[in-house]
Amino acid sequence: MKAEDVDDLAWIKSMMKQELDLRPPSLAQFGKNSIIIRSDSGKPTAHMTVSNRWQGYEINSLFVDPAHRGEGLSHALLSKLKQNRLFCYTRDSRLQSALAKAGYSRAVFPGSIATLNLILTRSTMFAWMFLTLDFKRIFHQIRHLSKYKLYMKINKVTD
Repeated sequence: MKAEDVDDLAWIKSMMKQELDLRPPSLAQFGKNSIIIRSDSGKPTAHMTVSNRWQGYEINSLFVDPAHRGEGLSHALLSKLKQNRLFCYTRDSRLQSALAKAGYSRAVFPGSIATLNLILTRSTMFAWMFLTLDFKRIFHQIRHLSKYKLYMKINKVTD
């Protein structure tokens, strides 16, 4: 792993630690399905990761450094996605607005295969949070479960 990747991962973990709606920092990854936007000085300012859920791709983390919010970085991240079928669960009103402006629509069901995948991955994540004693995050996410909204977008495939 390059030094820049190590620094990026440390920044991602620090941001995830602050945002209880996101996955636990101990599960943070930076790989081929991750996108980072940097400031002019080269520091990370925004991050997004998508995961294949067999029936589409889930935006499972998208965040912008608080010092850079309002600069259109979430829109810039969303514009980089080219996958055919995308969805995102969020309760963050700023992200909901960005998703709507990017052509995502409110939905109720991501599909049966995607739902099975989500059940498996969320159960594993919950077990991990329990094993690592991340009760603050567990209680936060359970308390706000009904406030998460699903947004979906189908991109036209071009040759």
